[in-house]
Amino acid sequence: MLSMLKRWLGQDGGAGTGDRSRVTAQRPAVGDFRADLVPNLQAEHKQLLALFAELERAAETNDEMACRSALDRFTRVLQDHLLTENRHLYGYFSRNPNTNPDLARRVDDMSSDMLRIGKMLHRFITTYSRATWTSVLHDQLRKDLRPIGEVLVHRIHEEESVLYPMYQAKAG
Repeated sequence: MLSMLKRWLGQDGGAGTGDRSRVTAQRPAVGDFRADLVPNLQAEHKQLLALFAELERAAETNDEMACRSALDRFTRVLQDHLLTENRHLYGYFSRNPNTNPDLARRVDDMSSDMLRIGKMLHRFITTYSRATWTSVLHDQLRKDLRPIGEVLVHRIHEEESVLYPMYQAKAG
């Protein structure tokens, strides 16, 4: 999943040439437990839903500039969120595998599902951020918003009700 996110974000894996020891001292290593991780991810979920609602409102008024602005802000928050989740949440699970095979399988399933959802969101974002605005595009955006919103809400619910409690219980 990380490699897909890196490609999507335009990173080549060699992020930066600065002093890595200074960065490591300031941030937990990938896969370390972070007590603030779940509350931060939940706050980002709220922000993502608010930005998505803003995009829906802009689409209803056929305001191209507002749509593009809301989509751009949504995209930036989503990319940061997915990167943090992948590095720290899934990184933690990969470094601290669950001894319960059912729970380990659940984490793997959710990781695979996130790959599928990430691809769908990427197609959606790419389609509406790069295309020339037309009435046909606007009509299609309005049609696409509902299923994308449903996927987003469902995924957030799954993470907050299943994955995040597993993370907090495992570290506890």
